[in-house]
Amino acid sequence: MLALCQANLGSAIPAKERYLGEVDQTDYSPLSIGGSYVVYGLLCVFERVDFLVRVPEQPPFWAPSSLFQLVDARIPAGWQLCITQTRPDYKCLFEAFKISHVIGYPLLVNEYEHYIGVVERDPVEVLRFLEEVERIAEPWG
Repeated sequence: MLALCQANLGSAIPAKERYLGEVDQTDYSPLSIGGSYVVYGLLCVFERVDFLVRVPEQPPFWAPSSLFQLVDARIPAGWQLCITQTRPDYKCLFEAFKISHVIGYPLLVNEYEHYIGVVERDPVEVLRFLEEVERIAEPWG
C-alpha cells in the first residue's frame, strides 16, 4: 500500500475520529505534506483506520489515515489479521484503546512484544521491523 500525505496536523482528523486524544495541534510533522509513504500495517479504532508508516531514518509510527490519500491499495503478500478481542495478548489493546483489528506483516499481528516494541520504539523490535521493510516496500521502490 502506498499513501500520499495531505496533512500533518490533528486539525485534519475529523472530530468524530479523534479516539486517541488528538487535538487540532497534534503534530505529525515527521510526515511531509506531498510525501509518499509505504503502509506497513493497519490498525482499526471504531470506524477509523490508522496506517503504520515510516519516515526515512526514523522508526515507524501509527498515523490516522485521514492525513493521507491512498494512491495504491494493493495489500502486500503474506499480511495477516489480528482480531484483538479474541487474542489474549492483544486483548488489552481493545480494552484500553478500543483497537479492534491489527492487519499487517506476521510479526506485527502474531507477536505482541513486537507490536509494543514498534509502538515504544524499542531498538530490537525496530530492527526486526526494518527487516520487514525491504520485503513490504519492494513494489513501491
